[in-house]
Amino acid sequence: MSSKVRMAVSAAIAIAGAGWSQVSAAQTAPSGSNAGALETIVVTAEKREEALKDVPMSVTAVNGSMLDDLQARSFSDYAALVPGLSLTTGQTGQTRLTLRGQNAGGVGSTVAVYLDESPFGSSTALLNGAVDTGDFDTWDMQRIEVLRGPQGTLYGANSEGGLLKFVTNAPQLGKFEVAGEANVEGVNSGGTGWGARALANLPLGDKIAFRLSGFYDDVAGYIDDPGLNRTDLNQGKKYGGRASLLFAPVDALSIRLTAASQKSTYDGTNVMDVDPDTLKPTFGDLKQERAIYEPSSFKYDNYSATIDWNTGLFKVLSATSYGELLTNTVTDTTPVYGGLAAAFGGTGAPLVGNNDLKKFTQEVRLTSPTAGSFEWQVGGFYTHEKAALDQYLNSITAPNGPYIATLITPIIDSTYQETAAFLDLTYHFSQYFDLQAGGRYSHNSQDFTQTFTYNPAFGVPPTNTDGNSSENVWTYSVAPTVHFDANTMAYARLATGYRPGGPNVLPPNAPPDVPRTYGSDKTTNVELGVRSTQMDGRLSLDVALFHVDWKNIQLFEVVNQVGINGNGGTARSQGLEWNFAYLATQGLTFQWTGAYTQAQLTSDAPAIGALDGSSLPWAPKWSTAVDGEYKHAAFGHFDAFVGATYSYVGKRSTDFASAATATGQTEVGSYSTYDARLGLDNGRYRVTLYGKNLSDSRGITNYVSAAAGGIYSSVTVTQPLTVGLSVAAKF
Repeated sequence: MSSKVRMAVSAAIAIAGAGWSQVSAAQTAPSGSNAGALETIVVTAEKREEALKDVPMSVTAVNGSMLDDLQARSFSDYAALVPGLSLTTGQTGQTRLTLRGQNAGGVGSTVAVYLDESPFGSSTALLNGAVDTGDFDTWDMQRIEVLRGPQGTLYGANSEGGLLKFVTNAPQLGKFEVAGEANVEGVNSGGTGWGARALANLPLGDKIAFRLSGFYDDVAGYIDDPGLNRTDLNQGKKYGGRASLLFAPVDALSIRLTAASQKSTYDGTNVMDVDPDTLKPTFGDLKQERAIYEPSSFKYDNYSATIDWNTGLFKVLSATSYGELLTNTVTDTTPVYGGLAAAFGGTGAPLVGNNDLKKFTQEVRLTSPTAGSFEWQVGGFYTHEKAALDQYLNSITAPNGPYIATLITPIIDSTYQETAAFLDLTYHFSQYFDLQAGGRYSHNSQDFTQTFTYNPAFGVPPTNTDGNSSENVWTYSVAPTVHFDANTMAYARLATGYRPGGPNVLPPNAPPDVPRTYGSDKTTNVELGVRSTQMDGRLSLDVALFHVDWKNIQLFEVVNQVGINGNGGTARSQGLEWNFAYLATQGLTFQWTGAYTQAQLTSDAPAIGALDGSSLPWAPKWSTAVDGEYKHAAFGHFDAFVGATYSYVGKRSTDFASAATATGQTEVGSYSTYDARLGLDNGRYRVTLYGKNLSDSRGITNYVSAAAGGIYSSVTVTQPLTVGLSVAAKF
């Protein structure tokens, strides 16, 4: 254990240790007969507020208090608690979300991300929508909802695998609240990080309230580069906040205006170089060697206006949003283009990538009251995206020096426009049976301009290419539900989803068989589920069986060293998901989540050398997590708590090759992590000592092979053992 981690442990135990003996003793005490009940969770998965236990689809909700308890601020911190959710982390700050194993390596997203009512990120494959996913900080978050399976009826494009929704805390009328949190943590074999967070809820009379929150994180690094004499090079900074104004002039009308912004910067990548045959470290544990620095930055901005009006006969909701996504990355391509850079006097070849997305959306929907035998929801949706992808291949003479020449500049400017109308109906035949059915018609159109510019020394004129596409898509869902009693229901669900196609990037001197457009791919999902609450609300269970057929899969191919989009092959994913929660006694809670998933191709995909029966990339057959927490009176008004989380991710297969002649998939081993927390809480003040990845495992979460389209053979691994202390207060 490093000295930095020992220092963090010592400081934390000095503050939190007083409560530990109280917790240990209390665990052996007999439990009382009245253990209370688990919290009733309300979600908006179907675009109306309803209890999670009544939703006829596979949904997981992680509430804000759980996120705070776990010190879970990013995808990687809470993914294990969501059955069927897997992550693939590449460039620091970029993460691919996958649900039910639905991943074939394409650059368009299969999981939609929402911030409240606002869709976030690009709808197309022309701007890396699969990995620029909007990993919003969870401070002052009411909950995170994850909907598994296609959500094409209510959410449309890019939700063919599911949806992840961040639900923020709205301003509260008539309530003054101030809260803050600070933490410090040390990473074994790495650096020390710290963070600070604050929020304020301010009533401005009895009809207006304003809520402001912000955070700053100094992110510890743990990757070294001996060749460049750099340590902890993946360190960074992450900061942002939200401001929200709520105006409710009458009980039936509310207007909410929200602005959210987040930026993160990193000094380098979080990858470790490995031997492609053994996946063992090439230069030592947590080490890489590059010719140049590889910094990156990511910025999210989102502005929204939501109007909610209850007319008495039905509700009207208008959701307007405008978002921007800016990314900047530097990739060392010296092994491939170093000779070209040397011709201009350089020793390195950095590829600079700038992505700029501007997205406007408008949705209006009408919703019936929930009372009565017939419920309905009808709406319209519009979005317009303008995107720019600029890349600059440069020559450089020092690892972090100025660029001495720009060699090649590919630039892609594109637009995406979509209109849609949807209808969702539910009829309650009796208190025991109801039927839900819905459909959505969508039309999208896209165009792009592509320019390749070359250094004048090459004597090659610029090349320009234009392209466009349009398509009409119909998606639907049907869900019969049987209510055995007030606490137990069973449902079946048939649903479809899609990911838009579009015009294709054309490499220089492209062969004539390179497609000028690529089509949308589609999923059809059949699901059977049971959701029940037993033992006076102390035990809840949620189990779902699923079968997904995936057709015309979008693939990422490389032609003349340029990535393009294509279609090919079919796939199937089927399995089981579960989520159990148990309040054993007052203060003692357990949760067990997991998934069994068989995800594989059901036909050949020759363009990338993939065969029928090949496993879909990064889809573990088994994944599970167990969390337990015990809370008991300690002293004064303080409760002591202690909790632990165990998670397991099974073996996975890596990405398909990007060309038919490249090497195939590599199997990556399983891994486990152990987290723990203990502390004191009196409702106003909370002190938490926490540890993440206590076994200091090196679970591989991504692998890039130099033999299959990568620059270096490298892996991304779970963050090493991290120990920290958090202090929070609210008034």
